[in-house]
Amino acid sequence: MAHTLRVSTQNAAVGHLGFDVSHDEYSFQYDAGWLASQGRFPLSPHIPLSGDAPARGVVHRFIANLLPEGRALEVASVMYQISKDNAYGLIRMLGKEPVGALSFLPDAQRDGVDEPQPQPQPQPDAEPIRRVISEAELSERIRERDVIPFPVWDRKVRLSVAGYQDKLQVMIEGDTLSLADGSLSSTHILKPETRNPSTPFMVANEHYCMTLAAGLGLPVAPVTIRRIPEPILLIERFDRSVTLDADGIAIQAVRRLHIIDGCQALDLPVSAKYERNFGNSPDVANIREGVSFEKLFTLTPHLDNPAAARTLMIRWALLQLLIGNSDAHGKNISFFVNRAGLVPAPLYDLVSVNAYGENVEQDMAMGYGDAFRLEDIGAFSLADFAFRTGTQRALLVREMTRMSNAALRLAPALVHSPSYADDERELVQRVSDFICAQAARLLRVAPMVVEVDADLL
Repeated sequence: MAHTLRVSTQNAAVGHLGFDVSHDEYSFQYDAGWLASQGRFPLSPHIPLSGDAPARGVVHRFIANLLPEGRALEVASVMYQISKDNAYGLIRMLGKEPVGALSFLPDAQRDGVDEPQPQPQPQPDAEPIRRVISEAELSERIRERDVIPFPVWDRKVRLSVAGYQDKLQVMIEGDTLSLADGSLSSTHILKPETRNPSTPFMVANEHYCMTLAAGLGLPVAPVTIRRIPEPILLIERFDRSVTLDADGIAIQAVRRLHIIDGCQALDLPVSAKYERNFGNSPDVANIREGVSFEKLFTLTPHLDNPAAARTLMIRWALLQLLIGNSDAHGKNISFFVNRAGLVPAPLYDLVSVNAYGENVEQDMAMGYGDAFRLEDIGAFSLADFAFRTGTQRALLVREMTRMSNAALRLAPALVHSPSYADDERELVQRVSDFICAQAARLLRVAPMVVEVDADLL
């Protein structure tokens, strides 16, 4: 039997997502009105506006990359009694507000469903609905995450954002946090403290690294720490544009902007978000079919402004070395999608993972040349990185030098920010020391990068 979801954005019909159960095949067809509209954009470079049918598997991979991972996916699967492998069923239940501009909603007339749905989804043009969350309720829910999964609110799964960490999509108006429905959308991502004892004070860690990146002149999603009293990280969504009432606080409308992550841009499944897609054990460490820096730079023909985008991607790659973010994988970089092409989105999920030491995975998610360990990333591997990404070594060295010198100035000063409590300050001091050591090392290596014999690459 064939099933269909209607895909829309800002009340405009974009097209229809089809799923044939018997053949396990997905399809997508743009609406004629969308193809004629001034504001049209493609879902991705691999689902073009030309109307040509996408290659087999493309639509499935695009949809699956919109779904949450880890515990949130487990929770949704159990609550709705849908297999974790059933991307269509899950996007049907979670598709009102995934990342980006699209909504995936049941179309009863085309889906052959006459009876009311067990979990009805609000229509995009419905009345605005705010479900206020008090600080006391949020604090209680954070403490009881082992009893009631954090993504579940009011007996519904409220998360449709990819990733493993506990998080919640919320709308912020002044000091008020709400769950948004109807015509409204979330404006922020809320992250509570991690429950992993190996990575304490992750809220302060991410806030520090994001603030440092902004200080280095990189486009970064704005972040703040709020205490309820538990610390929560509030990340302003860059795929949302907010219109406020005259009071400057109440939200009148939220416009959603279309973005895709690195996996979607490269037409790779979520299972390929790490370059070494089968892991780093010796027998499979040389299999590198996942997202890599080299693959990301092959997106050049699809970029709106290739020179600016490539420079930002170089800076993003160097930033991971500076802060020691071993988990910077293919879903941790995103692109706005417009008719002219892809534009890199502001940076997010910046954390100094390596600063926690051997309690966490030290191998980088993507290799620099053939090197994945920070201590192995020297002049040769950086020259190899430049060669594989088509980057001039002089440009790479210039950016390494500029960013490292700026980090040496900024990192120690940020430790004293009033944003951090005493225990958190000990952690960010450790992160600062780590970053300064990395910056000093990169400055020593930088002059040697241009001296590597090109014939060896």
